[in-house]
Amino acid sequence: MPFAFKTSPARTLALLHPVFALTGILHTVGGALLPSLAARFHLNDSASGLLFLLYFAGTSLGALLCRGSYARLITIGFAAMICTCLAVAASPRPLLAPVFLLLGISVGVPMSAVTLFVGRAYPNRCAPLLTFLNFSWSIGALSAPLIAARVLMQHSYRAAYILFAIASTVAAIACGLILRDGPEPTHSFGDSAIAPTTFSLVAVFAFTAFLQVGIENTVAAWLPTYALRMAGSGVVLAAASSSFYWAGFLSSRGLSSLLLLRAAPTRVFRVAVVLAFASALLLEFAPSVATRNLAMFLLGAALAPTYPLVLAGFFARSRHTADSRWILFTAGFGGSVLPWIAGFISTHSGSLRAGMLTIPAALLIMAFILPNLREPQPVAAHP
Repeated sequence: MPFAFKTSPARTLALLHPVFALTGILHTVGGALLPSLAARFHLNDSASGLLFLLYFAGTSLGALLCRGSYARLITIGFAAMICTCLAVAASPRPLLAPVFLLLGISVGVPMSAVTLFVGRAYPNRCAPLLTFLNFSWSIGALSAPLIAARVLMQHSYRAAYILFAIASTVAAIACGLILRDGPEPTHSFGDSAIAPTTFSLVAVFAFTAFLQVGIENTVAAWLPTYALRMAGSGVVLAAASSSFYWAGFLSSRGLSSLLLLRAAPTRVFRVAVVLAFASALLLEFAPSVATRNLAMFLLGAALAPTYPLVLAGFFARSRHTADSRWILFTAGFGGSVLPWIAGFISTHSGSLRAGMLTIPAALLIMAFILPNLREPQPVAAHP
């Protein structure tokens, strides 16, 4: 008889927060470690962008694989992360591409499965729980460049990925012992009301998630390198400077949960997109390091509430929890394409600043989608 701890909602949530934070670290640390990796293998921006394309495509595939037992998938994902982190640390250049694809899959599975696990286990409290879980994810994302900077002071990217393999081992053991799946919740939506709009709902939310995650991943992937080239302050300080973005991201995600108690979600989303667009332009044309750091902070603050709002909005409209894996899949696809586009533009224009224009361009497109993110209309009961 297998040994397992007695589970409870409090114990489960207490575990989900740190393991979700670990996925935040793994998902964002690649950008901070990129200068070390690129220097080791003499990678240009196009080659670096390809690695991000494969990694984020892997996270998208990982989301698509999330069906069935989410608790088991979380454990399997962290077990796979042990192998892929060690593989990144040991791989020669010819194997970097497939290894980064596998790393993305291994991170994408638990990162998506945690969200789906909460949607299934806590359907009535999904929105606030997702907001606070994403707050923990942001703590991990914020700590990622600081961890990278600390490791890079004495070592290379290899030591960092070995450290993450050890952390993944602890997470896999804890999840295997504690997490257990609950039954699929039932929703009281009428079939005639939902069926005609299912495809349009998926399309609108999927494309919004495509852009939003693509923007976040482009920032996470290229911001340290962009800071390095703009300021010329060295690899360690460039890795640490991107923490301004994550500091704004973290503080805003905590405050936005309180703001949403009083403000309409669509209004918060609209304001966030406008502020993010203005911050991205400020980052692009900042005349000084101080202004650029301020732009990083404001951009993180503006982007922070958008992804939880997209997910919570779709959970409120979806008939089945598993339907949201298509949103997560498309989000991961956007997260792979936009960083690659930024690297491609940078290489062919000879300027990373030109590549970073991908961020305000995507935000402008998102602004045109806002009218389609309507609140669900009440459905009259059938006699």
